[in-house]
Amino acid sequence: MEKRSFEDIEKELLTHLSAANLPKDHLAGISRSIAASYNAGLQIVDWWVYGIPAFEKLVIQAQLPIIETKALQGLVQNEHFKAIEIHRKGIPRPDFFQLQLTVERTT
Repeated sequence: MEKRSFEDIEKELLTHLSAANLPKDHLAGISRSIAASYNAGLQIVDWWVYGIPAFEKLVIQAQLPIIETKALQGLVQNEHFKAIEIHRKGIPRPDFFQLQLTVERTT
């Protein structure tokens, strides 16, 4: 499978979230956060939006090569992600992180 560009992912995500009434500044912040990690090898597998039309939360499932610890650190320190689950995956030894990032509605 060919890796899609960040611009493709961003456009698809923006289109998908347009019905969720997510504030544009909040979405822009999330986009910037993901962009930095995407350039380091983050691969978005899928996402789910909860609470359409009244946005409640966005859950992003992704993978990141295990050697990209700086990108992982950037995600962990980012205030837009209210919950992050991180699991090491790979056979015969872990070679990537499986991530689940949760963005919640700001008040």
